[in-house]
Amino acid sequence: MATHKPAASPAAVTYTDAGPIDGPTFTCPRCERVYPYPQDHGAPVRCECGWWYTNEGHGRIIEEFRPRIGGAATSGPEKAAERGSA
Repeated sequence: MATHKPAASPAAVTYTDAGPIDGPTFTCPRCERVYPYPQDHGAPVRCECGWWYTNEGHGRIIEEFRPRIGGAATSGPEKAAERGSA
């Protein structure tokens, strides 16, 4: 009986690596992914698990859950399209 040894699979790549983080980091408390620390009054950090983290100034982080489908905020960067408009 012949034995078949398949070649080793290459490592999986699911996204383009942004490279190393230079400076302070922020770790999502839910899924433990690491991101650059959000700047004071700057753009929020959107975690892959659906949570957004905004730095309101002096390290005061506001957490907000925004599901990717059907749960966008009514204002801000993820404002949903008005219902009934097409």
